[in-house]
This record gives sequence, C-alpha cells and structure tokens, in this order.
Amino acid sequence: MLTIIDLLKAQNYPIQAAQKELIKIQALSKDQFEDWKQKKSWEIVNFHFSNNPLYQKLVGKYLPDRWEDLPIVKKKDLQCEVSEKLSKGLKDREIHFGNTSGSSGMPLKYARDKFSHSMTWSLILDRYKKVGISPHDYQARFYGIPLGFPNYQKERLKDKLMNRFRFVVFDLSDDSMASFTRKFSENKFIYTYGYTNTQLFFARYLERNSLILKDICPSLRGTIVTSEQCTDEDKLYLERQFGVPVFNEYGASEVEFLAMSDLSGKRWLSSETLVTEVVDENHNLLKDGTSGSLIFTNIYNKAMPFIRYEVGDIGSIIHHEDHILTELDQLNGRLNDTVILPSGKKAAGFSLYYISKHLMTTLGYLQEYQVRQVEVDTFEVDIVMDQEADNHTYQAIQEGFDLYLEKGLKLKIRKVEKINREKSGKLKHFISSLGASVNS
Repeated sequence: MLTIIDLLKAQNYPIQAAQKELIKIQALSKDQFEDWKQKKSWEIVNFHFSNNPLYQKLVGKYLPDRWEDLPIVKKKDLQCEVSEKLSKGLKDREIHFGNTSGSSGMPLKYARDKFSHSMTWSLILDRYKKVGISPHDYQARFYGIPLGFPNYQKERLKDKLMNRFRFVVFDLSDDSMASFTRKFSENKFIYTYGYTNTQLFFARYLERNSLILKDICPSLRGTIVTSEQCTDEDKLYLERQFGVPVFNEYGASEVEFLAMSDLSGKRWLSSETLVTEVVDENHNLLKDGTSGSLIFTNIYNKAMPFIRYEVGDIGSIIHHEDHILTELDQLNGRLNDTVILPSGKKAAGFSLYYISKHLMTTLGYLQEYQVRQVEVDTFEVDIVMDQEADNHTYQAIQEGFDLYLEKGLKLKIRKVEKINREKSGKLKHFISSLGASVNS
C-alpha cells in the first residue's frame, strides 16, 4: 500500500521540505504571522510581475503600491495556451500540471510549481490529521471516474495502490445502493470521501431501509464531503444516517485546498498559503461576515499568477484576533448560478435549496431535484421521489417558488426515475439557459 507521501516522493515533489515549512509557519505568533504573510504576498506579486508576461499584461506598466489596486484575475484571463501563462525560468520537470473539471462551464489547464503543490498536500494531510484521519486509512470514495477503458483501469489501479475503494456514482438505482451497502458490510472502511449529493442520496437510501452506516461498517470514523455545496442541514442529516462526524472540505483545484471544517464544525481557510478577500460587484472589499465574491491569492505558486483570483463562489469570512487562520463563515453558491426573474429581481441559485427544504417539510418524500430556467418566467423542474406526483405535489412546488422567488412563475414539473449528472458525476441543482449576457 502506498500513501500520497510515497507517491509525491517518487515523483520528486519536495513534500518533506513543504511539511517542515508548514510547521514553521504554524509556530509563528499572530503578529509574526501577519508580518510574514504580508512580505510573502508581495514577494509572489513581484515575482510574477518580473517573470510572468501574462501578469505583466494584466497589471500594466507599473505595479500598484496598494494591494487592493492589484487587478482581479478571472478565469477567462487564464483561458489561453499554457505557454502564454507560465512564468519564465521554470522547467517542465519543476511543474505540476492539471485541469479543472469545467463544472462551472469554463475548464482550465493550470500549473503549479512542485513546491507549491507539495504545500497543498501538506495542508491536506495536516487538516485531515486534526480530525483523526491519516493517509493510511481505508477510504470509501464517492467520486467520478473516466469510463473509457484505459483511464478507467488506471484510476482503479491508483485506488488500489492508495488504499481506497471507489463507488461509481453514475448509477444510483436501488440495486446499486444495495451493492454499496453490501460493500460497506464486507470492508473495514475508516472514512468516506466524495461528492456531497451522492453521499446524501446514499443516506436517503439508508433511511428508507432503516439503516445506519456505522452499524453496517463499525470501523467507520468519519465522512468528508467535497466538490458540492453541503449545508448545515445536509451535514446533520448525513451525520444521523452515517452515524459519524461529517467534515466539510472546500477547494478550487487550480488554486489550492481552500478550507476544511474541524472537530467543532468551524471551517478554517488555508491561511498558511492563501490571502482571502471578499469583494462586491465593483471589487470593493467587504467587511467580515458580509457575503460577496471570494478572491484568493496563492502566495506560493510561482508557475501561474493566481493573484487576487476570482474563483466564482460567493461567501463570507471572519478574522479572529487569537488565531492565525481565517474562518470561512459562509459559502453561498456560485456567481454564475443567478436566477433572473420577470420583475427584474436577481436571486442566487442557492435559493432553490430553500425551496427543496420547503418541499421536504411539506411532502416528506422528495429525494433529488434539478431546476432549469428556460425563459425568464419559465422553469423546468425534475423531481425524484418514491410516490406518484399528484396535485398536492404540484401545489407544494408552486408554493415554494412563490415563497422564495416570486409569484406568477410558470413551472413544468415532471417526475423522473433519475437525474443525469455531469461527466464528473456531480449533480448541478440549477441550470440557466438564458445565456451569459443575462447573468452578467
């Protein structure tokens, strides 16, 4: 069995040096940390201004004196050939390359220098250790997988080498859920990891069959949810049906492992490697606790300029006087998940979550849903549920839209056996067909 540390060492990633760097940072006092971070932040800005042609173009002829005057970098700014956005002087063997899934509609090929990538993994291992999970623990993985033969076999081999079993998330039929359950009864998994909505779907199956996952798999100690929104209510529900603590992970693969909740439920940002800001639509900084666009700077990555980078998510943060880490207070969805209504009102796609909770309270038997806005006043609503859809079902859905969006909307509701997921296996709850110009 290999661990991620073994794999990184074998590929000449300086993981041990990165772990020592992290320990050194975490030993700083609050004042020492703030001084160090300010210097480190400007160090990466100056590096890219001197060595990265793309960042030079984004900044202009002169580097601003104030941090808030640096440009906000957007994903579209980096949608170019890799050779055009890499810093000068770095060789391919010194760089880690990757791709985002494109779940936001804008896939991106990105790069990090190997030390920066090692810092990311040092953070992941550190945060996992704090909640009692080690790289040796047997993982039940609810995650997407390439279905083409060579890549599928490659991922399966990697899973075997790294002591994890991957549950294929594209088939969520009852037969598939039953096979999931049998697998848990036959194996000593330590924790589950993967998409929020797939784990919620499995939890609902367990509830319908009066099962608790911890009873089926007594070795289970925790659950990590990632890649999709997990609300406080979702977390409590998973904890009840799985019988173990749930830890909420948040990341953007091109930037960093951004945040993870601790044993108390607080979600701490990766402040050792990140500058985190929240801005309004005019890019003005917002005070603690106020929701806006989340902006991140990776202060270690020399390969590409993720400096004041807009990830596309909405949230709020809180700084603590007695802690070097910043808390991710809220995470409220994506900037491009905007519902445009006939009245001119705009609402976050996350509003639909509250509609689903209203339906769960009213109906009690809704499993999953997906909403597509096809016209300003027209929505298609797909629902998965055990019972037949009747007038009471339609009325409850209409009431939810009236309450949380606005009255007078046209709904085309249909009961379906399953909701198609994206190629990655993620479930997108809201899809707008109105076009980017409407959502801008």
